[in-house]
Amino acid sequence: MEKKFQLFVRRHLGGGVTAQVLARPHLASFAEDLGSARADLSLALERLLARDDQGLTRETTFWPGLELRRVDLVLRAKQHRRLLPVPMRFTVLLRPTGPEAKRPKGEALTGPVLVTVPRLGLEQHLEELADLDAFLEEHLRHALFMCAFSRLRDVAYEGAESVESLLVSYRPARKPDARVGAGREADPSGKATHRLRMLPPGLSEACRWLDDEASAGLLDRAFQRERELAQVVDLITHARRASVLLVGPSGVGKTALVHELAHRIAHAEEGSPLRGMELFSTSGARIVAGMRYLGEWQARMQGMTQALRARRAALHLESLTEFLASFGAAMGLDGASWLQPLVASGELCLLVETTAEDLGRAERSHPGLVQALRALVLQPFTADAAWQCLQASSQRIARAHKVRFHESALWTAVDLCERFQPDGAMPGAALGLLRSAAAEEASQEGAGSKASPRVLRSDATLRAFTRRTGYPRTLLDPSIPLDPDAVLTALRERVLGQDEALTLLRDLVVTLKSALGDPRKPLGSFLFLGPTGVGKTESALALTHWLFGDERKLVRLDMAEYAAPGSASRLVGLYGNEGLLCRRVREEPYGVVLLDEVEKADQGVHDLLLQVLGEGRLTDATGRTVSFCNTVVVLTSNLGAEGEGRAFGFGERTERSLDQHYRAAAGAFFRPEFLNRLDHLVPFRPLGTDTVRAITRRALTQALAREGVQRRGVTVTFDEPVVDALAAQGMDPRYGARPLKRVIEQRVIAPLAWALTAASDAPRAYRVVVTDAGVAVRVVAEG
Repeated sequence: MEKKFQLFVRRHLGGGVTAQVLARPHLASFAEDLGSARADLSLALERLLARDDQGLTRETTFWPGLELRRVDLVLRAKQHRRLLPVPMRFTVLLRPTGPEAKRPKGEALTGPVLVTVPRLGLEQHLEELADLDAFLEEHLRHALFMCAFSRLRDVAYEGAESVESLLVSYRPARKPDARVGAGREADPSGKATHRLRMLPPGLSEACRWLDDEASAGLLDRAFQRERELAQVVDLITHARRASVLLVGPSGVGKTALVHELAHRIAHAEEGSPLRGMELFSTSGARIVAGMRYLGEWQARMQGMTQALRARRAALHLESLTEFLASFGAAMGLDGASWLQPLVASGELCLLVETTAEDLGRAERSHPGLVQALRALVLQPFTADAAWQCLQASSQRIARAHKVRFHESALWTAVDLCERFQPDGAMPGAALGLLRSAAAEEASQEGAGSKASPRVLRSDATLRAFTRRTGYPRTLLDPSIPLDPDAVLTALRERVLGQDEALTLLRDLVVTLKSALGDPRKPLGSFLFLGPTGVGKTESALALTHWLFGDERKLVRLDMAEYAAPGSASRLVGLYGNEGLLCRRVREEPYGVVLLDEVEKADQGVHDLLLQVLGEGRLTDATGRTVSFCNTVVVLTSNLGAEGEGRAFGFGERTERSLDQHYRAAAGAFFRPEFLNRLDHLVPFRPLGTDTVRAITRRALTQALAREGVQRRGVTVTFDEPVVDALAAQGMDPRYGARPLKRVIEQRVIAPLAWALTAASDAPRAYRVVVTDAGVAVRVVAEG
């Protein structure tokens, strides 16, 4: 059976997503992405629906007429004995309650509504929607009247907030058969299946029972982690139980290790140290979900810790950073201060997950709690160990999607993740790729059945990786040869007259194809030198299009905007906020980073780039590390352009002397350690006469092929004198080809637009000609 729910979703600026079930506000999940939060809530709701918790199966949990609105107002807050005006924004949900609840789709909401402010937990009925603004202002001001500034900060609007739908499939619980043992039930086939137990009082509000879920087959297994698992078992079963801090990068298998422990507890035999032990799991978001008043979360924490102390149980915290961030300081208490004495004394046993970066922040903010935990570092798997793990772990993925993995698919996943995801820990990175491949194949029509599942080979893994990254199949598949001349030809179609630069970009592609690049640095780093308007930016766009198939994967920043002292903080963030460069690269880790006019940036920006160019990574103000290992970093500069004596078709300076001129200008400005971290310094040539005419011809052809011309079935032709005239007007020694587009718009496109719109029976053929003056271009009808 299936039931539909609505989720209130908050996307936080510092990273992560919180999803809350509108029908049950105490059910919430915090995760790195919305997909993980949805999966977490789906599992909890599936369990509640299976046992029909408080009539949830019959409860209304989805409202088609729900509307989301936002309200802005200025509140006053107290800080240091002063009143401060604080602009606030709140997301408001309007749920029809009267006859309008079933109004036709698209019709405006007018009737009685239930007004909900999810962030504050406010719910009020309103009869007339026309009074909404005044109604909301009164209630919001009353709820936050003269509160402390920290209270407003806790409920501030951080990022995008929306309402998402969630469809949950579940199997209704049946009465246990007398022949079946406790905790198990009979399905229609007569086989015994596990039935999830009710959680104990004090733990049911915010916890999951992991060993019970393991018995039901709901949790994955961990492989190749026997040594680490033995250490965890020894620590948590010792006479003086120790709490364990699992440290490792995302994807290394921290959660899988906890799930494997749950399996061992669920199937522990007599005499095992795990016999009779229980394992529960929670998060900060679950603990504080639905809390409205001071003291509520403390009461929930007290009930939870008392229940754990009365049982031989361990508590798993999904993320140390998330747990610490979920508790704002209130009355001098927070979640860490609550747990620290219990953990230090051994009364409470914790299993906590964190990364090395998050651990550093936690040590600064809550050193006492971190010192009370026993750290256990999990190292990423080698390629051979990852492949062995994938052989076992992929079976569960295959069963879920009704497919079967060939060994070639596993090896391809390991190889691609090693080459292009050096910061993605094994085996998690490869398993994620296999899940994507299986999901994509299963979604296709005729993907297979239980009797004959489709066999996924390396092709399926390659397709999934190509969709994820944008890399062309030619670059990834070793069975497809790469033609270097074809790559150079494709680049020359976009950029004219810069063969040296394009050859270096072609060589970069060949290096990537051969997998000979340094995996701990950017794919390539270039400093493009030369006058403006000669093709530096266009070369970066051409490379982006060839490597990733989409020019939107170009992250472009104008460094002239970062010339003020301290501007580097805008790139990496300040006071815990995410910086622009880090955010853009985290959102699009596969692409080209173009930093224009880098010489104009503050010296602090150059210092940041040393880390990017040398180590392929950058740490933002939130403490998270952003990888640049799948980006090409392109810097542009006009250094040396003023003294070079630009002229079209010059002949008095050789190419060698020109290169020396630009390299000397760069060497005089940048520090040696900065230049040494670059792969190539690439001088761009001033455009010669033939190149200028070729650029003009191509730009004019593209302009005359626009939609307005094609839709009307009109043909527009031109001859070489037109090209010469436009080239003379559109090319400038100071600005290169940049003015050309403006000249074509003024001299050709504007007159053509007038001619096409002048009359309905306009001619079908036009010709662009040069007038007797030799500089003006007009459009005349042929014939």
